Amino acid sequence: MRPSPWLGLFFGLVYAAFFSRAQAEVVYRIDPAHSELVVQVFKAGIGAALAHDHVVRATAYTGQLQINRAAPTTATITAEVQTASLQVDEPAVRQKYGLPTGLSEKDRQEIQATMESQQQLNVKQYPTMRFTSTRVEQRTEGEYSVTGDLTIRGVTHSVTFPVRVEQRDADIHVWGSFRFTQSSFGYEPYSALLGAISNQDEVLLHFDIVAIP
Repeated sequence: MRPSPWLGLFFGLVYAAFFSRAQAEVVYRIDPAHSELVVQVFKAGIGAALAHDHVVRATAYTGQLQINRAAPTTATITAEVQTASLQVDEPAVRQKYGLPTGLSEKDRQEIQATMESQQQLNVKQYPTMRFTSTRVEQRTEGEYSVTGDLTIRGVTHSVTFPVRVEQRDADIHVWGSFRFTQSSFGYEPYSALLGAISNQDEVLLHFDIVAIP
C-alpha cells in the first residue's frame, strides 16, 4: 500500500510548526556583571531622626528568561539569590540612592550581622531567595505586568509588578521595582528601644537586569 500523500503533508506541517516554535524560543541568562538587585529599607519610629535608611544589594544570583518573540506573554522568568551574598549599605550604593555616606564600617557590620541573624533573614537556614513567574501580561508596548511566586525564608507569596523590557542588540534589558512587607515572609522588621528606632515593614525592591542569550 502506498503511503497517503496527505499523511506526509500532515507530519510535515507538524514538524514545521514545532521547529518554527523552537526556533522562536530563546533562553537568556541573567548577567550579574551588568545587572543590579537592590532593596531599600526605610527607617521608622519616634527616634527615626537618629536612625538610617538602608540599601541591600545582592552580589550573587542566577536566573533566566525564556522568551518566544512571537508570543512574549508566554515568557517564563526565574531568579535565585544567595542570601549570604547580600551586602548592606555599601558606600557607592548609598550614594546612588541618595543616602548619606558617612555610615561607619563598624555600624555597617553590625547592621549586616543583624540582617543575617535568625531573627531576620536567617541566612544559614535559608541560603536562597527565589522568584518564578506564573503569568505575563502586556500593558503597553515594551511594558508588561508579571505575576510570580516569591520565596523568602521558606515562605512563598504571589507578587505582581510592572516591568519595562527593551531589546538591546542580542541582549534583553528588564527593569522595574515593587514593594513587599517583611512580616509576610515570616520575620519582623528590625526594632530597638521598644520600637523607638525601627525599620518600616514595607521595603522596595529595584531590579535592573541585563540578560544574554
